[in-house]
Amino acid sequence: MGIWFDLTLGHKKVKYTPLNPQIEEYKDCDDKGNVLKRVSGSFTKGHFVNEETGETHEKSFKLINGKASSGFTGKIKEINPIYVEMEQAEDLLSEKEFLVESDSLFDELTEKNQAITGKGWFGNGYRVYRIYITPSKLYKGFCIMKCGRGLKSEIIGGIVGGLKEHRALKDKLKEVELTIKKVNQVKLDDINV
Repeated sequence: MGIWFDLTLGHKKVKYTPLNPQIEEYKDCDDKGNVLKRVSGSFTKGHFVNEETGETHEKSFKLINGKASSGFTGKIKEINPIYVEMEQAEDLLSEKEFLVESDSLFDELTEKNQAITGKGWFGNGYRVYRIYITPSKLYKGFCIMKCGRGLKSEIIGGIVGGLKEHRALKDKLKEVELTIKKVNQVKLDDINV
């Protein structure tokens, strides 16, 4: 359940709470996929330890899909697109946004009232982002690519789950739960890289 803060908007009193996603990071491992624990160095250089064998390592890999990986590099070059309803893109807690130029994509998505979703990464790292591309409502002829690691539905579902004891919110909570079911159709694990 979130922490709620008071806010005055003219004559109205409202409450607000942050939408902070729970982000999973890939575990550190050795080149064979054995999980390692990071040991931060205070007077010595940090290193990694296999707690089962006691073996130490200077370098680690990331355990991705059960295999040791040295990470993703570069910018997104290709997305295996999945077409979804436009409303699903509103569920993303956006961390990065990009302008996309393509008249044909803008026209197609506008005509079908759809968005494209997929996943990708930026630079060197292990952070996989969910991506939505939608036609821009403000900048006609362009699309916007939003990237993030959290969905509002997941966060709001956790917040409102803690509010179920409030009878006055009963109808509002039912509506939120229905919305969450509607927008949570495509899971990140369902998307191929």
